[in-house]
Amino acid sequence: MPRTVKVAVIGSGLAGLTAAYLLTKPTSQEGDVKIEVHLFEKAPMLGMDSSSISLPAGGREKSWRVDVPMRSFQGGYYPQLIALYKRLGVAFRETDFSYSFSLLSPPTQTQPRQINATTIYNGASGRGGLSMPSILDEHYYRVKDQGTLIRWVTRAWTVGLFVLMTVHITLCYLRMLFYVLPIWRTKKLEKTTFEEWAEQTVPTGVLARWTGMDIAWRDYTHTVLLPLFSAVCTAPERDVLRHPVEEFLDYIWLTLGTHHYVVLHGVQDVVARLTATVQNIHLSSTISDISSDPQNPRLTSLHCDTPDGSFVHTGFHHIIFGTQASRAVPLLSSYRNSLHPGDPKRYAVEAQIRCMQAFEYRPTIVINHTDPTLLPDNARDHRDLNLICFDPDATAHSLFPQEKGYRHWSADIVPTTYTMATHVLTPPKGYTPHLPQVYQTTNPIIPPEEGTVLSVAKLERAILTVKSKEALKGLYLEERRRWWQCAGQGVSRLGKLQGAGRLKNVEGPGIWICGSFAYAGIPLLEGCVVSARNVVEQGILKMEGLELRCSPW
Repeated sequence: MPRTVKVAVIGSGLAGLTAAYLLTKPTSQEGDVKIEVHLFEKAPMLGMDSSSISLPAGGREKSWRVDVPMRSFQGGYYPQLIALYKRLGVAFRETDFSYSFSLLSPPTQTQPRQINATTIYNGASGRGGLSMPSILDEHYYRVKDQGTLIRWVTRAWTVGLFVLMTVHITLCYLRMLFYVLPIWRTKKLEKTTFEEWAEQTVPTGVLARWTGMDIAWRDYTHTVLLPLFSAVCTAPERDVLRHPVEEFLDYIWLTLGTHHYVVLHGVQDVVARLTATVQNIHLSSTISDISSDPQNPRLTSLHCDTPDGSFVHTGFHHIIFGTQASRAVPLLSSYRNSLHPGDPKRYAVEAQIRCMQAFEYRPTIVINHTDPTLLPDNARDHRDLNLICFDPDATAHSLFPQEKGYRHWSADIVPTTYTMATHVLTPPKGYTPHLPQVYQTTNPIIPPEEGTVLSVAKLERAILTVKSKEALKGLYLEERRRWWQCAGQGVSRLGKLQGAGRLKNVEGPGIWICGSFAYAGIPLLEGCVVSARNVVEQGILKMEGLELRCSPW
């Protein structure tokens, strides 16, 4: 009879699903060792798709599946995710998003609330160029019925302002491309925050001051880059400012000239393909406690709460945490407390706990709705992705109603330090014309109108700090990279804390960590895939003397 190795995967986000999928792939010693995978998810459906919704579509399509949150990915930054999707047979298409950057001015005694676009970027890595925001030529439309001279002077003034703005943005963009080149970076940049970098790179020469480039650069970093990465990281402004800048520069460099993609049939298609070979899936199963197996201290037991009662699953040789770091800490603590004080395993788990406590999370709200007022006021400024920031200079005489929670957390809005990102969703073919346009707003700083809300999802996202970047070395360690490579592109291995001592031959079950935060770069889908693959190939299979028969993708 083959030896059975039981593995528990806690969490069914992309990291947990990928790990479970890889553990079911054929190995070199499959006749001698059987891997039994158990996937645990606290929600009644698998986590990666648990917040998505289905809408009526009409026509040939009975329903329209809307992913929550939006699961777009870009070519240069997601090579292993794309390779996995291709191996699974997941269909996806190019979607080169265009962007509008706007400021929200709260209502005053003399005017209503306003959302005015300041920059309109037509995407395609700059190839789409810029468009003139409607606020620039607003005065021209007011005088276009007056005399010819007034019209021409007004038009010349408007076009001149737009040309000057375009020149400044273009120069700032080219200047930014210089900084993102890996060859120019110094070792000091690894611990430099975005706020520090933005100030350190302000041009200070006489020519820069004479041409206004110093002002233009500050404006570019704070009105374009800051809201862009606030939307990418779904984090408030203060977290973006203290985010390590190296990861932002990597993101810009790796995505330069590449396409955005979205899956054609939603992430439910991804989930179905990843779990097709996983036999033991436990839904509505919340792990409340992990302890040393009383019958064999080299194994672990999982205490699981379900709607039908509490159950204990025993005999696990390995546990993979595909959850958020903050949710893994109490479970790791319960396992540590079940070990004897002098057990080397206890010290190894304590080191894992300290590492996981360094990672921070921020709440995020995603609303699907049909309210167009969460877009720029002028329809000419609408783009695929509309990034809207609160205008800090417009608060002095505002009538922003504090009692409605505009500045604080509530059921459907976030503080005004976030960037509100509204995506104009593309309906499926045959979408019935009389059905309304659907929007997905991430981190709304103003609420949609009553009666327009289709769904509200409250999520959490990992954010990167200088402290957590240092702690990451315990989970993911980069050994070397070439001069043209960014983080994650070089040779890497599992950090010494992975396995809770198993990498150093400490006896006992292997405790492994994967997730978006357990990989170099901004915590995104690529980190889920790569960290799960490393845990399976370099961790569990290696410890069990196994290897996959062929590359998984």
